[in-house]
Amino acid sequence: MAAENRYSRQLLISQLGEAGQEKLARSCVTVVGCGGLGSPVLTYLTLAGVGHIRLVDCDTVSETNLNRQFLYREQDIDQSKSRQAALFLKERNSKIRLEPIEAVLTEENAEQILQGSDVVVDCVDRISVRRLVGHACQKLEISLIEGGIHGFYGYVLPVQPGKSACLECLETNRAKENLPVPALGAVAGLIGSIQAVECMKVLLNLDGVHFGTLLQYDGIYGEFEEIPVKIRPDCSCQK
Repeated sequence: MAAENRYSRQLLISQLGEAGQEKLARSCVTVVGCGGLGSPVLTYLTLAGVGHIRLVDCDTVSETNLNRQFLYREQDIDQSKSRQAALFLKERNSKIRLEPIEAVLTEENAEQILQGSDVVVDCVDRISVRRLVGHACQKLEISLIEGGIHGFYGYVLPVQPGKSACLECLETNRAKENLPVPALGAVAGLIGSIQAVECMKVLLNLDGVHFGTLLQYDGIYGEFEEIPVKIRPDCSCQK
C-alpha cells in the first residue's frame, strides 16, 4: 500500500496511481487568467500536485471580482492577481513551483510565454486574448483547454492542435466583444473544475478527453449537452 501522504486518495485511482502522480509532478501547465475560471483551475491543479504552474494575468484585484474569484480577499484589492494567487496557492502546496507572470499577452510575446507548457488552460473572458492563445497553442502544438461562462451558461472545449476543432471553428468566436461578461460564481466554479479535470486527463495521457467537443452547461435547467465541432476549412488555426 502506498505510504500515507497528501496524495494518498488520488493514488488509489486506477487511472492515476504512483506513475500518474509522477507524471503530474513533472508537468508544466500555463493558466491564462487568474479570475473566476482560473480560481478553481489553479486551486485543483495545485492540490493535485502539478509540478510547475504558470499564472498569467496582468490585472489587479477589484471588488467586482470577489463574487466568484475565491483566490482573493478584500485586503487584496488593487494588488496583482497573479502574485496574490501564487501566494494563496503556495500555502496550499509548498512543494510545487508557482510562477506568476504579470504580462499582457500580445502577438509578440504569446509564444514565448506559453512555450514549454504541456497544457495551456484558457480562463479569460476576452475573445481577442482567446484568439491569441489559440493561435500560439496551434503553432507550438500544445493542447489547450478552453472554457467560458455567461451568467448561468458555461462551456468547455478541449483542443488538440491540428487534429480537432478549436475556438476559431465556432461562428460565435466572430461575435463582437461585449464586456463586462455576466458571471455567477458557482457556474465559474463548475466550468473551471471541468477544465481542471480535462487538463489532468491530457497530462496523464488518458482516453476520453473531449477534444473537438463543445461541452455546454445550462445552469437554469441543470443540463449538459455535448456538441461535436467540425474543423472549419477556412480556420486560420489549422494552417
